[in-house]
Amino acid sequence: MKSAPFEHHEPDTVDEAVSLLESLDDPTILAGGQSLVPMLRFRLANPDVVVDINGIDSLDYLDEGDGHLRLGALARHADVEDSDLIDEKYGSFADAAPLVADPQIRNRGTVVGSVAQADPKGDWGSILLAHEGEVIATGPDGDRAIPADEFFLLPYDTTLGEQELITEIRVPEPAPTEGSAYHKLKRKTGDYAMAGVGVRLVFDDDGVIESAGIGMTAVDITNARATDAEEHLEGERPSPDLFATAGELAAEQSNPESDEHGGADYKERMVDVLTQRALSDAAERAGTVTVQRRVTQ
Repeated sequence: MKSAPFEHHEPDTVDEAVSLLESLDDPTILAGGQSLVPMLRFRLANPDVVVDINGIDSLDYLDEGDGHLRLGALARHADVEDSDLIDEKYGSFADAAPLVADPQIRNRGTVVGSVAQADPKGDWGSILLAHEGEVIATGPDGDRAIPADEFFLLPYDTTLGEQELITEIRVPEPAPTEGSAYHKLKRKTGDYAMAGVGVRLVFDDDGVIESAGIGMTAVDITNARATDAEEHLEGERPSPDLFATAGELAAEQSNPESDEHGGADYKERMVDVLTQRALSDAAERAGTVTVQRRVTQ
């Protein structure tokens, strides 16, 4: 099946794109297109107007600046997967990138597009939450930074304005005593997550957890933070018992639904297990003592 006819615009600059969003009636933005194009083909989406931002070269970057890791709107999943900077400093990003769909999708799909879609089964939203990241939106009134905690509203619904374009997502550069990790359960290559957990731990000079971030995938109506587990971790020294309790708290705060992939109880159990694994990896990457996982079978 082919898509229904639509009007196609290809801006060269962010200003031109924002002007189009302001002047056109209900436009749809195209970046990687790995979700939009199949929906167009099967006519699950029927936009009258598409604004294709792939010609805006200024949005194609992955770098550090102003104390942040910055990913432009055209940074692909594969760019994250292949980045030496990511491998060296951002464990959660390095873990997640190879787990996104399959190589074909990673080569074209964008990280920002995944965040913008706000699918609760998407990986990057959880990592953005764990790192207390921000979404940078550009509209007719200029740029605004939206904290990740305030961005996701409902499945496929965010606080982004109708005339705004996400130009960047960013997370703080890691402290010297910081580690992060992402663990995900899926049935096979190409599947969305059945459950996933992203973790960021920052330690003080004495090896005490100074701050913690935990984002969960596919176990609520949006990507969600496990705030009870975060609070339990802060001010404590890492240990198997501490991480086991944090896993239990994360599972209790999750809200999965039973479906063809598994029951809600099973998914809660997986949140517990994945949280413990991610915490252990994050602590090790931060340079603290290795924490053995205490996960019962």
